[in-house]
Amino acid sequence: MLMSGADHSVEQQTNMADRPRVLVVGGTGHVGAALCRFLSSRGYLVTATSRSEKPTFSDPRIQHLQLDVLSRQGVEHLPTSLTAIICPWVEQTPDAAPLPWVGPLVRSFVDLGIRSFVYISSVWVYGGDPEGLLDESTPLAPTSGYGLAHARNEAALAESAGEHGVGASILRMANLVGSDPFFRFRTKLSFVHELMEMALYERLIVLKSQPSTPRNLLPRALFHHHMEALLKRQVVEPRVDVFNVGGGSTSTIGGLARTVGATAESYHGTQVVVEHPEDSNPKPRFFLDTNRIQSLSGPGIDDLGYELLMILEDLVANRRPETGRRGPT
Repeated sequence: MLMSGADHSVEQQTNMADRPRVLVVGGTGHVGAALCRFLSSRGYLVTATSRSEKPTFSDPRIQHLQLDVLSRQGVEHLPTSLTAIICPWVEQTPDAAPLPWVGPLVRSFVDLGIRSFVYISSVWVYGGDPEGLLDESTPLAPTSGYGLAHARNEAALAESAGEHGVGASILRMANLVGSDPFFRFRTKLSFVHELMEMALYERLIVLKSQPSTPRNLLPRALFHHHMEALLKRQVVEPRVDVFNVGGGSTSTIGGLARTVGATAESYHGTQVVVEHPEDSNPKPRFFLDTNRIQSLSGPGIDDLGYELLMILEDLVANRRPETGRRGPT
């Protein structure tokens, strides 16, 4: 490990009584895999589902089962749980007819005894270039297939929760930053892993976006802090809650790139250059109001620097010596 400490290490949580089983749909994805490990470390029994058999967890407290959300194939094999966290697959084609998988999946889960749902959405439901203060009452105006798919899924979950009398929480998440336990298996990296890879092995970060493009950055440990508070609260049925979940301030893609470069420089000692398009027309900034989730969970650790070090460790631990790139999976 490049860095450790009592304030950051979830692995040090021991001697906890078992908590209720939690089902994590998409449990091997970028969001789900680390969340499953965190919940296990906090005493939860976890069922992680994905469309594929691999990758698998070494943690015996995490059961991994196959589940196709589009066909619900595999639902009958799921163990009893009270809460389902949905880290979804989304259709990203704006003009494509939506695939109605959320409602049928909720119906199947309710039949299994699940009474509470958490859906991982995105702040991009507010639009591709949001401006001003974004709170949970801000009208949705998705401009991309990604944002539109999440907006559709939010609506389907809210409708299904009301129909079946269950509780639901929708988390509109900012850009999640943190280490990935299944990094070596990914064919598509998170954008921060991509920036760090360039900084480590090219000593050059090339941005496609203007450096003033706003980004709110959510450290993974802060996300997990909020998630645990949601799981601990008593389920209120039927009720649909919406929460913005992000970091304490909105940065820019240029500011992130410079911070990533500095992190890499501290490792290899060589200057990292950041190249970007000319910023002749700076885009407006947005500010993500996260007061609602903070009022529920209380203060948490908002440490972007630590998460960047963990991403650097992902890359270094899986380096292929002859090229500096990731080794075969």
